[in-house]
Amino acid sequence: MDKKLFKHILIIIAYSVLLVAVIINIEWIIGSVGWFIGLLSPILIGFAIAFVLNRPYMFFFKAYTSPLRKKASANKKPVKERSEKAKRRILNLKKALALLTVYILFLAIISLLLWLVIPEITKSVTQIASNFETYSKNLNKLLSDIEDWLPFEFSFSAPVVEGEALTDVLEVEKVPLSDFISQKTAEFFENFPEIISGWIPNLFDFTRSLASSVMNILLGFVMSIYMLASKESLIKQLKNVFNAFIPKKVADKTYEVLSISNEMFSNFVSGRLLEAFIVGILCFIGMTICQFQYTLLISVVVGVTNIIPFFGPFIGAIPSIFLLLVVDPMQAVWFTVFIIVLQQIDGNLIGPKIVGDSIGMPAWWVMVAILIGGGLMGVPGILIGVPMFAVIYRLTSKAVASRLQKKNLALKEAEKKDG
Repeated sequence: MDKKLFKHILIIIAYSVLLVAVIINIEWIIGSVGWFIGLLSPILIGFAIAFVLNRPYMFFFKAYTSPLRKKASANKKPVKERSEKAKRRILNLKKALALLTVYILFLAIISLLLWLVIPEITKSVTQIASNFETYSKNLNKLLSDIEDWLPFEFSFSAPVVEGEALTDVLEVEKVPLSDFISQKTAEFFENFPEIISGWIPNLFDFTRSLASSVMNILLGFVMSIYMLASKESLIKQLKNVFNAFIPKKVADKTYEVLSISNEMFSNFVSGRLLEAFIVGILCFIGMTICQFQYTLLISVVVGVTNIIPFFGPFIGAIPSIFLLLVVDPMQAVWFTVFIIVLQQIDGNLIGPKIVGDSIGMPAWWVMVAILIGGGLMGVPGILIGVPMFAVIYRLTSKAVASRLQKKNLALKEAEKKDG
């Protein structure tokens, strides 16, 4: 047998055995991967914070360059004597000042948001809970009005039960929509103590999980400071590892992919965060002028969900409209008009100006990226699917352009020979 063919057969057999082993132990593998990701969660959180703060950090790093250079040039020591020490001292001072500025601003913004938002959200939730009975009556009245307005009967099938067993159903009765909602709401409140008592055994696990998450966030915050402060040395170390163990051609291609990925993710994340912040502020101002209820709560929901491309506005608007619907149907109608106008302003003015063509991908491919990412990983997939697909799109475009250029050159050379 040919050695090359024998080698290929061995590779196929090894691959088949490995695939079968993975399929048999898929649950253990998924559990192990989840455990490993949980173990690395402080590092991942730290990397995410450092990645988001990298652009502001570089802005302040460059902003402190001119004043410190002027101060260093005012030093009367000879250039040769002060050059190395002065450069190192200025570099360290710029890093320290930029880090201090960025993290003070970051903590100030987080503290301000918590100080403004949490009391208002708590107040809104308390108000909703205290007025729930009134809102339920308003909803039932609205449904009754809708039933009277509709030209057909809109009803649900409800079993009429004798005794305690569900198997004793004798007949099926048609119940109007409003009565059906009222019945289900009453059943929910009757069973609410049992639902709460069922959650109590899991309270300890929830508290432990919450404490672990808070600790991971704090550790990630601290690690992000080290990552930003020593990012040059970390990048240099990673490059040394790549250059030592990976062929130069593969390493260069990896650097190119990482560079494009950094550019795409940075543009996408910074653009979406700024756009969501502006939309949230505009929503708050508009709702305050229109005197809608639960202004801050709804503005926060609309702003946060606006981070998600395309579907974010709908995800935030639907529960907000429903909340206003049970309070006052006319408010819900006017809020629907207001949110449509706001999203048109966002889609046609704010989005193009802030995000623009930063990811360099047509809207059709953005939609494809959202659908594929959301189908694979849900909301996180929607968030990271667009920049990941943008990286693939950029690399594919470059490869296609390079191949076409080579083919055109080959055709021209062939034409010259024929001529």
